[in-house]
Amino acid sequence: MLRLNFRTVKGDSPTLMLASSIRFCADGTLRASDNYVVARCVEGCWQVGGRLHRELDCEGPVRVRVTTGFNEPPVHFGPFAHVRTARGMLYGDDACLNILMPGRSPAGTSGHELTLLSVGGPNG
Repeated sequence: MLRLNFRTVKGDSPTLMLASSIRFCADGTLRASDNYVVARCVEGCWQVGGRLHRELDCEGPVRVRVTTGFNEPPVHFGPFAHVRTARGMLYGDDACLNILMPGRSPAGTSGHELTLLSVGGPNG
């Protein structure tokens, strides 16, 4: 199971969530395995439960799957003990993976999806 921590401004408590997988979509949504929208990218922040959060970190172990959507097979990274976002990029165990977060560019032009999968979970 993945433990997701949505980080807000300094001093505010984070929003915590458990999931077996979470998918960052090109339309700026963050979806659970059942396709339920759990967050939306709004002005570069994640909106969860009516609150804006700057970044997200995930405690694993976690694998990263990147799908380009252009009939290319998905690319897998990891497993990582910890994955986080910072300034629109993805980091695994504090190393930049050079993966731009989907939905952060205007009008969803990134053209890919990124999924965080629990190691041992569905498709993990």
